[in-house]
Amino acid sequence: MIVGHNITKAFDSRILFTNVSFKITGRKKIGLVGKNGCGKSTLFKIINGEEESTDGSIDIVNEKIGYIPQEFSFPDELVGIYLEEQLESTWDYYKIEKLASQLNFVNFDPYQSLSTLSEGQKMKVKLIEMMLHEPTTLFIDEPTNHLDMEGIEWFEKYIKSLNISVIMISHDRTFLNNVVDEIWEIERKGIIRYVGNYDNYKEEKLNLIDKWNDEFKAQERKRAQLEKLLENVKKIGDGKKRSRAVSAAKTRISRLDKDKKYSYVSETVKSIKIDTEVHKSKLMLRFSDVSKSYDKNTVFQNLNLELRGGEKVWLFGPNGAGKSTIVKIITGLESIDSGDVKLGENIRLGYFSQIQKKIDSKNSILDEFTKRTGCYFAHAYGYLDKFLFKKEDVTKSISLLSPGERARFEFAIFSYYDYDMLILDEPDNHLDIETKEVLEESLRAYKGTMLLVSHDRYFVGNSGITKVLNLKNGILKDIL
Repeated sequence: MIVGHNITKAFDSRILFTNVSFKITGRKKIGLVGKNGCGKSTLFKIINGEEESTDGSIDIVNEKIGYIPQEFSFPDELVGIYLEEQLESTWDYYKIEKLASQLNFVNFDPYQSLSTLSEGQKMKVKLIEMMLHEPTTLFIDEPTNHLDMEGIEWFEKYIKSLNISVIMISHDRTFLNNVVDEIWEIERKGIIRYVGNYDNYKEEKLNLIDKWNDEFKAQERKRAQLEKLLENVKKIGDGKKRSRAVSAAKTRISRLDKDKKYSYVSETVKSIKIDTEVHKSKLMLRFSDVSKSYDKNTVFQNLNLELRGGEKVWLFGPNGAGKSTIVKIITGLESIDSGDVKLGENIRLGYFSQIQKKIDSKNSILDEFTKRTGCYFAHAYGYLDKFLFKKEDVTKSISLLSPGERARFEFAIFSYYDYDMLILDEPDNHLDIETKEVLEESLRAYKGTMLLVSHDRYFVGNSGITKVLNLKNGILKDIL
């Protein structure tokens, strides 16, 4: 059992959450959601002893905790050696092979360097490492970010089969629908608990918002009545009666303020707008018999691909199939072995990478933004405000941003330019659900050409896709 007692966390004058209490028992599967920067990962770190709370305490009774953070790294060594170091005895190596089988790690190679693994493979290695220690409660931060669709579907079944509690930070709505028994949301600096999956949470949240707004309206009506009463009693001629009446009215107003209600204000990105207009017959991209290999390992041979103006293409396939390789070839980050790649004439190409590396610059948010966009300072404040970086926050060092805040910052820069063609490699990773919904709306309205790589089924379904390409075993198939 894990019990949190009135947990508060503050950074300087900013309070992330306050008086948060919870109890984790049994074998529940819990999804933790909330806006970027609300403190989800911080709460995980506090529970796992990696960070201290400002106030409150946590009791851990007869529990062995496993924790997989949102970002992790491996030493530069072989997969098998690294995992063997996690064992109490080398005679237990069979446990590694058994877990690799359970995790559907079909291309598991103990002699492969950790640095050469795909992001999805790294996630599976981390899971093997964690499960070797046989936790009774498992905390995972954004587990599906780097798994392919097959991996996510497998992961859903795996998590549901575990006879332990699993608490996951996730913004993958389909995953939450399929896996969790409860949704916990960090909202209004506290935790609100919803029984059921994501759809249940969404319905109950809307009901709760209506309740908050109704209570706020009723409070303001009452306040108006009391303030009118206060003005009237001030007109009483008798001094003693007037004094008592004024005091009584002020007391009632004070009680109202003590239990003050607030209307629901959604602090999310208002829009991510990219203006362009591309003729539908215009050639945007053509691959002609393109081949690519790494260290004699063929990724694909004689690959052909053509995109025209206005097409919105979803490219999917298993991890390691070569999706990111195609993206890197288009953007000039990788060369080809043979064939021909042609980009349309005079097109503005925008590329959003799935890996938003931590920026170690000491620049402030404002300085980094103006440096990379050339935007005037006077205009930059307003532009950053649309992406939830308030005037009082833009002096914060860029290196201190959370993964979700970094993704939001990169989108602020990305949408500053009006691109004719978007290359989006897992653009929804790390974004909170409300920001994903804004991005989905933007992509549906976008008039240019788009190549989208994503494993978020919910996100893809809402992004206005007109064409679906499946890349598997070096073959690219048009399935829509």
